Amino acid sequence: MAVKTFKIEGMTCASCVRRVEKALAAVPGVSSATVNLATEEATIAAEGVPDEVLAKALEARGYRLVASDSLDLALEEEAASKLALFRVIAAWIFTVPLMVPMIPGVHLHLPWMWQALLSGLVVFATGRRFFENAIKQLLHRETTMDTLVAMGASISWCFAVFEGLRGADHPPFETAAALVAFLLVGKFLEAKAKHRATNALESLLELAPPVAMRLTKNGDEEIVLTQLLQRGDRVRVKPGGAIPVDGRVVAGQADVAEALLTGEPMPVAKGPGDAVIAGAVVHGGSLEITVEGAGRDTWLARLAKQVEQAQGSRAPVQALADRISAVFVPGILILAALTLAGWWLHAGAFALAWRPAVTVLVIACPCALGLATPVAMAAALGTAARNGLLVRDAAAMERLAHVTDLVFDKTGTLTLGRPSVVEVLPLETGLSSEVLRLAAALEQHSDHPLAKGVMEAAKGLVLPKVEGFKDHPGGGVEGLIRGTRLRLGQPGWLGFSSPTGPAGATVIGLADNQALQGVIMLADKVRPESRKVIQALRQEGIKLHLLSGDRAEVVEELARDLGLAAAQGDCTPDAKRARIQELQKNGAVVAFVGDGVNDAPALAQADAGIALPGLEAAQVAAPLNLLREGLEPLLLAHRLARRTRTVVRQNLAWAFGYNLLLVPLAAFGLLEKVGGPMLAGAAMGLSSLTVVLNALRLRRA
Repeated sequence: MAVKTFKIEGMTCASCVRRVEKALAAVPGVSSATVNLATEEATIAAEGVPDEVLAKALEARGYRLVASDSLDLALEEEAASKLALFRVIAAWIFTVPLMVPMIPGVHLHLPWMWQALLSGLVVFATGRRFFENAIKQLLHRETTMDTLVAMGASISWCFAVFEGLRGADHPPFETAAALVAFLLVGKFLEAKAKHRATNALESLLELAPPVAMRLTKNGDEEIVLTQLLQRGDRVRVKPGGAIPVDGRVVAGQADVAEALLTGEPMPVAKGPGDAVIAGAVVHGGSLEITVEGAGRDTWLARLAKQVEQAQGSRAPVQALADRISAVFVPGILILAALTLAGWWLHAGAFALAWRPAVTVLVIACPCALGLATPVAMAAALGTAARNGLLVRDAAAMERLAHVTDLVFDKTGTLTLGRPSVVEVLPLETGLSSEVLRLAAALEQHSDHPLAKGVMEAAKGLVLPKVEGFKDHPGGGVEGLIRGTRLRLGQPGWLGFSSPTGPAGATVIGLADNQALQGVIMLADKVRPESRKVIQALRQEGIKLHLLSGDRAEVVEELARDLGLAAAQGDCTPDAKRARIQELQKNGAVVAFVGDGVNDAPALAQADAGIALPGLEAAQVAAPLNLLREGLEPLLLAHRLARRTRTVVRQNLAWAFGYNLLLVPLAAFGLLEKVGGPMLAGAAMGLSSLTVVLNALRLRRA
């Protein structure tokens, strides 16, 4: 049984996934078909089925199948994106002249035939895909949002033409054009966001350098592409360099910073026999490493695969308009037909029957329904960006409003994610400032993460001159200050026992040739705003959790300190994702907040993944990105999501309330005395205007 993966173009929602899977499964010879909406891919198990047959099966349903390994795929995607942008621009170029007369004080009215032409170009040319998809779905006895749009835009345009032929002063051509133009913008932004969401693998793999320094059998160094390395090759990584492969150290001593990858904030000492992973950064020494995995065979690549699986396994919420359209559109068409038949029988003349039927169709035109969600989301997304939140997936914004459980990562999320001095204990000198000053003087020549923490704490202090500086990888540093040789490093390297520090703290000592002069304790500090944000979220009734790759005792201590409901340490990336899946199976709507590569699967699995600024790979995996430092934008994001949910519900209630009130009146001919289709068109425009004005309230932060 051959298994192939194909790109699928044209999918927009969960109902599309079901249609594609159903169409593929109906092809003789296909045993299974699984579709991933996030990556827009279909995995098909089939025997002896040509690709052309699969493509034709999907083409009949309005979708396009493309081989995912096609060399031209990237070019095709770029061309499709440019075409979509061209349609958006063209639609608005033609729509703006129709909307200008709506501006108070502007008296610019094109002849109605010119208006009909401009509006027709928007509706039937730039909006052609809506009609094509609607017709294809209609042939299969189905209706979707495309059906609503096609019906609403075409009826609005036809009604405006009729009004123009009757000599009306202001035929409502702008209604049809604006509906299509707004929706084209929404479709374009959605496609761009979805494309970015599929780049997680590339972003993760870019953390490992593209070239490596390979050692030949003679011990010489040569620069090669990382992807050309084979298992058993030896590579050398110098201080400050990123490790290009998964492997094992065979020579050298150094501290390796793995915080972004594992969640452990402090560098880890590595020596012969220790395992290392691609993407980690070496400090304080060089390492020679035997290659065990490179390129797509590394831990990073496996992590990226987990991200992709998580994005696909999350069941997207089907759009409310799609669900309603399955009943609403056929119902309105049937009601219009019954109205026509009833009045024809009652009045005995078609000339008297068509106006009530047209009034029903125009009144029921889903312009307000089509605008209800996209206009609200457009306003909300703009407000979010101004307040430090980039929304890559509007559905995640919707889910954020329903969150019941919020899971935090620790390192770099609730904490600053870097070693900071928490305490200085002088022993011989008696002055903590003197210990810190001497330590900073030695550390100013080092690129070690602990050195940066010491230097930050010593800002403003005058540092003495250091002579004869030496770096001892895995131990510490030493140098001559005013004729005295001082050493700074791990207590074991200095020959002293390590004093007890706070949970999770790293202790370094300062010593001369005779005695230990003092100790400095460094730890990952809690963000200043973490307590305030946690308290505010707790007051909103959200249950708070902590998952971290850091040591269990450190994680539990932080959870107790911050008052979190549940905590778990020593978490691998897959363990984080599994815990979120467990919460989801128990009915929770879960948001996850993180910043590291190790958080990527959890960010993708969560109903609303929220990435802090910094690492692109983590941000690509998350549909919601905080753009400003700190956690305050998280509070703003949650409150904006709830406001957006309220506005969307109000818009939908108005759109359907308007239909429920006026459609029966139109069917019984009660609107004929006050304008019939003309009143219907005006009411339809007023309904859309009300929806837009209500949505614009979201522009206020």
